[in-house]
Amino acid sequence: MKKIIFLALVILAYSSVSFAAALATNTLPGNAGLAIYGGTTAAEATNATNPLARMSTGVWGVVNFTAAANLSSSYAIFTKHTKGSKIFGTANDSTNVYWKASPAAAAAPYLAVGDCGTVDSNANFTAGWTAY
Repeated sequence: MKKIIFLALVILAYSSVSFAAALATNTLPGNAGLAIYGGTTAAEATNATNPLARMSTGVWGVVNFTAAANLSSSYAIFTKHTKGSKIFGTANDSTNVYWKASPAAAAAPYLAVGDCGTVDSNANFTAGWTAY
């Protein structure tokens, strides 16, 4: 899990990101098992054939970022497994991976945007979050 989060953070720091369409901040970009495609331009990311990172089957993700000219240097990322009871997250200005308890959901989406913070920094991880 830590490797997936770290890889996603590195990718987001140095590239634009695309799923089937442009990625929007603080939204569920798709179903579990999503893939992140990137490039130096939005067109390259959209046309990429090999993903830079792929969530494991059953893992949902949310990314908060501030984009300028399709580039982002500040972000927070959150993940949760469909059968999991914890949300994991970290941010570009943090050296910790955080978690908080989250009841298992009976149906998709298993990770709700409201379960995560709304900013693109370590400020998301206040009350209720525990650092590893």
